[in-house]
Amino acid sequence: MNNPLSDTTFSFSLPIDGKYLFDLYAGDYIMIEETFTDVLKDYDGFVQVIYSSYQAKNIPALKSAIHKVKPLFGFVGLLSIQAQCQDFENACQRAEFPELVESFNSLKITILEARSIIEKENARLTAYNLSLE
Repeated sequence: MNNPLSDTTFSFSLPIDGKYLFDLYAGDYIMIEETFTDVLKDYDGFVQVIYSSYQAKNIPALKSAIHKVKPLFGFVGLLSIQAQCQDFENACQRAEFPELVESFNSLKITILEARSIIEKENARLTAYNLSLE
């Protein structure tokens, strides 16, 4: 990790859990920025698999796709979205497809909004890290 700071000098936007990220990355805002960038690189691919699995009404594949994207939300401090993914993943184990439609639609909106949150926070982190140089 690069240049860890001794306090939380960057204030994360809600709904990102800044304390969680600060602890997870030991205050290394460069590492946090790199992680946000990496998450954004992979994000669309994960989402495409989720949508394809849903369109195919393939519950095992949908459950697997949600399981694979879920850690990304933890890496960027979106713990409530990570929990929502876990709830949906659990629902996939016990529900038939029609029962999943409403919760999927809610999760889909959340996932779309999350990308925007991650992009904005990544831009803020980049600007913050550049100001330290």
